[in-house]
Amino acid sequence: MWGSIVGISLLTILVLIAWRFINWVWVQPKKMEKILRAQGLKGNSYKFLFGDAKETATMYKESYSKPIGIHDDIAPRVMPFISKTVNTYGENSFMWVGPRPLVFIMDAELMKVVMNKHTSFQKSFKISNPVFKRLIGGLIRYEGDQWSKNRKKLNPVFHLDRLRGMVPIMQQECENILNEWKEMVPQDGHALVDVFPYCPDYTGSVVSHSLFSLPFEGTVKRTFNIISELTLLANQAQPFTIPGEQYLPTKKYRRANEIEKEVHGTFSSMINERVDKRNRGETNGEKDLFDLFLDELHEQNPKNNQEREMIVHEIIQQCKLFFIAGYETTSNLVAWTIIMLAAHQDWQARAREEVRKVFGNNKPINADDLMNHLRSLTMILCEVLRLFPPSVEVSRIVEEEISLGQYCIPKGSMVMAPVILLHRNPRIWGDDVLEFKPERFAEGVLKAANGHAAFIPFGWGVRNCIGANLAQWETKVFVTLMLLNFSFELSPTYKHGPLVSLNMQPQYGAPLILRRL
Repeated sequence: MWGSIVGISLLTILVLIAWRFINWVWVQPKKMEKILRAQGLKGNSYKFLFGDAKETATMYKESYSKPIGIHDDIAPRVMPFISKTVNTYGENSFMWVGPRPLVFIMDAELMKVVMNKHTSFQKSFKISNPVFKRLIGGLIRYEGDQWSKNRKKLNPVFHLDRLRGMVPIMQQECENILNEWKEMVPQDGHALVDVFPYCPDYTGSVVSHSLFSLPFEGTVKRTFNIISELTLLANQAQPFTIPGEQYLPTKKYRRANEIEKEVHGTFSSMINERVDKRNRGETNGEKDLFDLFLDELHEQNPKNNQEREMIVHEIIQQCKLFFIAGYETTSNLVAWTIIMLAAHQDWQARAREEVRKVFGNNKPINADDLMNHLRSLTMILCEVLRLFPPSVEVSRIVEEEISLGQYCIPKGSMVMAPVILLHRNPRIWGDDVLEFKPERFAEGVLKAANGHAAFIPFGWGVRNCIGANLAQWETKVFVTLMLLNFSFELSPTYKHGPLVSLNMQPQYGAPLILRRL
């Protein structure tokens, strides 16, 4: 009798598991597909389990296998399947990320709704591939009160008054790199230098000194580098993975585990050292970003080692986030700005004339001049951010069925705001949308977009990027000093290849011909 009961119970459990699996991979996707098509949305038919993932991965591999022309539209390269879907089915379309439909939101106003209604549209990190999940934590992943509390606490570190004090550090770290280049370039000659590898050293040193009060050397520099390696392993070309595959002993996951273990150990040591200094009263005046993270240990007052480890884990996630954002995101912005100025000599000359007027007599760079007296450089930076936004898209999961414009989006589906397509929409920016024309920003962002609020390189609303001003100030400092010390042009060996890992970077580097001034 008991054997029969156990057998029936096991059979019931197996049937329930089987039904849940079938419901997840077939019944629900087909229901959502029917709902979307009934509203006029178009896309490929759903394919069991993988959806469009296989074709997406194939297209990314093909796209990244060769460079493009510097004046070509980069959208088909950095999001090939999305570009193909929109070209095939129109703007009112969707694709499949595994068993979830992903609806494209192409209207700027609806994009803002998605980014602002964070309770209805949750960030998609929880269904991201396993390596990508390791990268994204802390503030960017928080929701509700947890986000509000942390954002309010961290805002003062990125306030304009605080950024003013960081400018001398930016200048010093930049000059260290420029002096190294001067050693490579003859006084009356020229030299080929790939400037891209130097950009992360610059931004990493600014972040480590300004936000963490740590020298950019040894273990700290290595931590920046291996976190950057993890962003490449995250591979956005693989938007969907089979549940549990991260436990397979593949080369990618073995390396990701090694990096995660090393990063955790390094940050744990940094946390313990800083806590010991604080306990001994060895503080250095105003709290830096690292100190604000560590306040959690004091505020939450863990009762045992398990609670402490949970808090430390969150601190490490916060540190990783700001290492990535301050190191890789900003370095890519610096690199693309330099590349565009190298490709457009007229704007390079115009920007150089401007910075010479402001800083020509070895005048120290200061915040007021950066903000108020570099009009051409500000326009250039806006155009670079339009063409090479730090985030090419914003994806969200629909938590409950919701109306969005004329559409009813079913629960469990996803929506995406393809920022890079918004920034290249000729109806908003004009027929010259693919051209590098900083003058379009001469009368401000709103005028450039013909009255549309369609310039969102750092997000929108209350959850815009907390470090946006820091990234732009760092870029302005570096480009200003480079213009004062060198003229530069693209090397004949330069190959144009925007590539998206966590954000957009030049796949083949940035080899330039430098001449000293």
